[in-house]
Amino acid sequence: MSESRRPSSGGGNRRAAGVRRTPSGKSAAGGAAKGSSRSGSSKSTNSAKGTSRTSSKGTSGARTGAAATTSAASASSAKRPTSRTSVSARHAGAAPKGAGTGRGKKVAATNFLNYPRAGRKNPWRWIPSLRMIVGAMALFVLAGLGFAVWLYNDTEVPEPSDFALAQTSRVYFADGETEMGQFSEINRTELPADEIPDNIKQAVVASEDSSFYENRGVSPRGIVRAFVNNLQGGARQGGSTITMQYVERYYTGTETSYVGKAKEAIMALKADQELSKDEILSRYLNTIYFGRGAYGVQEASQAYFDKDASELTDAEAALLVAVIPSPSTYDPANDPEKSTQLWDRVITRQVAEEQMTPAEADTLEFPQTVEPNSENSLGGTNGYLLSQVRGELIAEGFTEDEINTGGFTIVSTIDPAIQENTVQAVENLPQDRPENNRVGTVTMDPSTGAIRGMYGGADYVTQAQNDATQSRMQAGSIFKTFTLIAALEEGYPLDSRWDGDSPKTFRGGWTVKNFNDVDYGRVTLEKATTNSINTAYAEANLEVGPERTMETAISLGLPEKTPGLFPDASNVLGSASPTVAEMAEVYGSIASGGVHRDSYVVQSVTRPDGSSRYEHETTDTQGMDEEVAINATVALQGPPTQGSARDLQNVMGGRPVAGKTGTSESFRSAWFVGFTPQLVTAVGMFQPTADGTGEESLTPFGGEDNITGGTFPTQIWGDIMSTSLEGEEYLEFPEEVQLDNETQERSYVPPPTQEPEPTQAPEPTQEEPSEEPTTEEPTTEEPTTEEPTTEEPEPTEEPTTEEPEPTEQPPSEEPPADEEPPADQPTEEPPADEQGGEEEADAGLPEVEDLLPGEGQGLGGGREGRGGGRGGD
Repeated sequence: MSESRRPSSGGGNRRAAGVRRTPSGKSAAGGAAKGSSRSGSSKSTNSAKGTSRTSSKGTSGARTGAAATTSAASASSAKRPTSRTSVSARHAGAAPKGAGTGRGKKVAATNFLNYPRAGRKNPWRWIPSLRMIVGAMALFVLAGLGFAVWLYNDTEVPEPSDFALAQTSRVYFADGETEMGQFSEINRTELPADEIPDNIKQAVVASEDSSFYENRGVSPRGIVRAFVNNLQGGARQGGSTITMQYVERYYTGTETSYVGKAKEAIMALKADQELSKDEILSRYLNTIYFGRGAYGVQEASQAYFDKDASELTDAEAALLVAVIPSPSTYDPANDPEKSTQLWDRVITRQVAEEQMTPAEADTLEFPQTVEPNSENSLGGTNGYLLSQVRGELIAEGFTEDEINTGGFTIVSTIDPAIQENTVQAVENLPQDRPENNRVGTVTMDPSTGAIRGMYGGADYVTQAQNDATQSRMQAGSIFKTFTLIAALEEGYPLDSRWDGDSPKTFRGGWTVKNFNDVDYGRVTLEKATTNSINTAYAEANLEVGPERTMETAISLGLPEKTPGLFPDASNVLGSASPTVAEMAEVYGSIASGGVHRDSYVVQSVTRPDGSSRYEHETTDTQGMDEEVAINATVALQGPPTQGSARDLQNVMGGRPVAGKTGTSESFRSAWFVGFTPQLVTAVGMFQPTADGTGEESLTPFGGEDNITGGTFPTQIWGDIMSTSLEGEEYLEFPEEVQLDNETQERSYVPPPTQEPEPTQAPEPTQEEPSEEPTTEEPTTEEPTTEEPTTEEPEPTEEPTTEEPEPTEQPPSEEPPADEEPPADQPTEEPPADEQGGEEEADAGLPEVEDLLPGEGQGLGGGREGRGGGRGGD
């Protein structure tokens, strides 16, 4: 027994000491195990193993306590290195018992989501596992279902009257209390479902939603089709069913976003569950807008056919359905061709749905409609204001339906008192004013750009074109202001001198005349502005460059695409054709010290619940230097005090006024644009041709032989501004300032002969109108202060003490500067066509032969063949 235990004990000891990692140790242990198995002595070895696993097994009496303790110690010693190896292997991704035996086994996840993934190396361990992806998707689906259930339960199906009470949008004057008008008048009569005729029910189903009676309020096919169309860049569609259109128009409003469409779809699903199909269809037909101010089929039947809905024929019912997508556009009164096409489409679909036979369809004829009744709210002069408000809202992102049915409170910028003064000023014109004589005016606050008054015509219903914002007319001499500003910016001071003789031919063969060929001699830039001297301004324009004149106009707010706005030499004489509103905005930039502000007419829009939908925000742009604007204003005070608009001195009660008159070629248009420190007003008068494609010469009226800017436009301006500024503080314009860039000075080039020509004999009326007292112009000071003494004394510019008194000069020999010829002007005077028709001694546009080579001439849209070069280049 001792012999048998010895090898067993020795073998156990070797296994217990098997922590030795030498190959001989492993071989010895392995050999002992195998030897024991073959020789039958394995029982001793197994006995040792059994003792290590359990204390209940073993041979009783064969082992002593010491032997058992030795065997347990050996087993414990053998397991410790195995435990350490297992931890290392887990982190290394290998099995505990060596690389060979652990290959192919997965490492257990260390958390529920297995993220980062156990047993993976970077970067794979950071890629979400399938378990995590599936779990996230499940959570997302559950959250979506929960939200859908909540939204479904929280949604109420709208009643037809829920939205009808808030459909009218009302427009108010700037005080927020005086109502200007409404955009659409609510005309809605609700019919019971059984009183709506079947023919219109069938027509609307065939045209708008052929699957109406089968779908559940939504059309998956339509939604998919709309989704594909939207992805392809087509016009945005919603795949709407009739049920969706009902909730869209009268509960949520028009929604084009996918989120909005989802909300409508849920509402439509609930409506389809709670209401019968016939009830849904009846509600839709009772609330849909058909145009002509009619909501619902009953009012539509009255508006289009002057009969009740129960009396509609199949053809008439089909027409009402045809206009539903866009009532204003598809109304037969607006587009008969398009409405006929859509009517035929509805009939074709009804045949396809077997609502009628082809033979029955062939017998139908396009129905005759009654003339639409224009909404009273658009009648008269207020119609132009309401149209302007609507147009501005659309430009700000509002839709037609939103404006008509939003129930908004819209506050405009129009001052009710100024608007009344504006309308009255036009009505004050003489009674013999021709019917086709048109006037447009705009009064605005230059400090904000807010339009305070506007006259676009006598009645919007009879004439929809707004003569203040849409009609264009040639600018004439009001365009000289831009050359004035360009010259100041280029360093030419107000006392710089220019040649005012007439006629004058410039380089390139461009010949310019003053009105009645009056010679003014050398004049300052300020005097050239006061008397609107064509030749002096033509020279100035060539000096600074016609492109600078154009750029100045654009920088002050004139649109670049203004017809006739080109960098040509003659642009100084007003070849461009702006609108009255555009010129008010541009001159407003001068009045505000060079800051340009876009004009606007809508101040705010408020929803029915009192929340703000829109509030105007003014944007300032510095169009020119403030000091340049100050000096330009100094020069522009000449026409209203000494020039063609001098009558304003009596009308305005001495209030400072700056501005410029203008008359285009052949008296086709007449202007006055002027301002005080508080307000700027532009007035334009023109006469369209019979076909409306151009302008014709203004027909004289009111005792005036020629309609010029110094006549009725100035009169209208004075009537508006004098009454609108009553009670307002008298504010003075800033005085002339010394500009830092005043480095330019015109050098005088004397003519070959120093002796003045006989026709240029000293006449005080060549600087001042014959009606003006001579005391307004110094007789001896100006030559020494404005011109170097070394230059020619220029007797033609200022009278000397030896000259006869101004009152001794016959009026017929010298027309008032900046004014048309007096009534007793000899008929031998050059006709207006030759002189250009400018009352402020302005020849308007030069004659065709006077233009630069390659230039043509036109009205409104500029000139054809504009080419040639700038004179003086």
